[in-house]
Amino acid sequence: MEPPRQRTAKPHDNRAQTAVTGNAEMTLDDVASALREGSRVILLVRHAERPKMDPTDPTFGDSLPLTAEGERTARLFGEALAPFAGSVQFIASPLRRTRMTAALIAEGMGVASPEIPVDGLLGNESFYYRDALEVLHVFTPPENFFPASIEYMDKGSMRGFNEIHESSDSMEKWLLERFRARLMIVATHDLYIAAFLSTRGAYEVRSRDTWPRFLDAGAIIVAPDGMRNYAFVRTGFSTGIVGVSQDGAQA
Repeated sequence: MEPPRQRTAKPHDNRAQTAVTGNAEMTLDDVASALREGSRVILLVRHAERPKMDPTDPTFGDSLPLTAEGERTARLFGEALAPFAGSVQFIASPLRRTRMTAALIAEGMGVASPEIPVDGLLGNESFYYRDALEVLHVFTPPENFFPASIEYMDKGSMRGFNEIHESSDSMEKWLLERFRARLMIVATHDLYIAAFLSTRGAYEVRSRDTWPRFLDAGAIIVAPDGMRNYAFVRTGFSTGIVGVSQDGAQA
């Protein structure tokens, strides 16, 4: 795999059209209620459970599949949103685990032959990364991941990263330009969800304990009047934060 290209985020002002709810937390039932009441929703979904990742892998575990438990829970996620299968679209990071997650959510929803485009901007060519290989160095050794991620969200900038607010604005604008259905499932990665929600005042990640778990999500809720609200969706399908080893232990 070629090293990810460098990218600089472009600022975008969303303030005139948004209403931010601080530290908002929802369930998938709440998401379903918002959809029934006429809102449209973009769900930034963390992929389902994966095996342990080599912390020195410059592709960030590009080829890692989901575990059997990850496959099972991704289908359950889809089943919870099956009533909205008539107007749903999917997009995924190119990494194998996110592509599998999107496909299994679609399967759980009962969507036959779903179209699932992929884009590197949701993966290793992230809106948030200026240089993905430099980010890998920041996260090495692996115990640096959570402290470095939280420092990035606190300070808004860090070596290897783009400015966090500009990155979130760019990602939201990009998603809204592609949003055409009632529900959009975006299979992506935990750091991007946490960073996005932190810039929207919707959820504050202060430690590993509050980190998005597998299949947790960030929600952009577009009300019928066009106003946008944001929330963290704790789905409850997993307690896992990191990958699992071959014996099933968290690692």
